[in-house]
Amino acid sequence: MFDLDIPDDEDWLLYGDFKYIRAPDNRNKPGGDANDMLTFNDFIQSQALVELPLKGRQYTWSNMQTDPLLKKIDWFFTSSN
Repeated sequence: MFDLDIPDDEDWLLYGDFKYIRAPDNRNKPGGDANDMLTFNDFIQSQALVELPLKGRQYTWSNMQTDPLLKKIDWFFTSSN
């Protein structure tokens, strides 16, 4: 995705289930790969993307266990224009 070239004169919206978290507090339990977080945040910064916050829920995924792991993995970003 680092090869993506968003032209300055176009408005973009990127959204999806990226499988990555941006920070440890995007999980309800300790863990997460710090290198993946850094890479994901580096991509967002390199493309000058702005996160659009989700309203109404802190997490967007659950492993559906009795003591569930919850994560925010659905993200919406827009070009900085």
